[in-house]
Amino acid sequence: MFVFLASFIIFVLILNYFIRKSNQNHQNSEDGFWEREQKANFTRRQDISNLGYITIPPEIIPQNLHTEAEKTLLELSSKQLLNLTGMTNTDLKLQYGAANLETLSQCDSHFTTFVRTVPVYARELTDAGQTENARKLLEFAVSCQADSRSIYTQLADLYRQSGQSDKIQGLIDSANGLRSLDGPIIAEKLMSYLP
Repeated sequence: MFVFLASFIIFVLILNYFIRKSNQNHQNSEDGFWEREQKANFTRRQDISNLGYITIPPEIIPQNLHTEAEKTLLELSSKQLLNLTGMTNTDLKLQYGAANLETLSQCDSHFTTFVRTVPVYARELTDAGQTENARKLLEFAVSCQADSRSIYTQLADLYRQSGQSDKIQGLIDSANGLRSLDGPIIAEKLMSYLP
């Protein structure tokens, strides 16, 4: 009975130690977050005119299908896009100033819409027999570091169908260079497209 009681007390003490340690780590993490956030909120406005803005060239958007995806891409071609994948609002405020957050968020939102819309329109182009136009659009999206699996796999399909399987390794390299967590997943998927 004494051994059981002693074992139980030791177990409770060890459990209590780990709970306190976890709570302390959580508190330190939370304190660090709020400290960074406060510093970010007081960061002065920085010049953002020279960031890597993306402009969609209207010529890579064939204007003959008259679909919602085409309309969306045409609207985006007159806007500034920024790929801010992997950056939090706190990161953006610390680097560029809190006053620029709304503009940067809007540019990032445009980029996200672009990444979602490209595979839809590329599929519509492919279905309409315009594979060359689809390929150009998908290649442009890859050059912008879009992190959509569908963009990469559609382009790999087009390369394979046109006898350009040698270009798939370049897609794998591009996917591995993404700042997104999806990069390695996309690269792994593309491995199955290699001859």
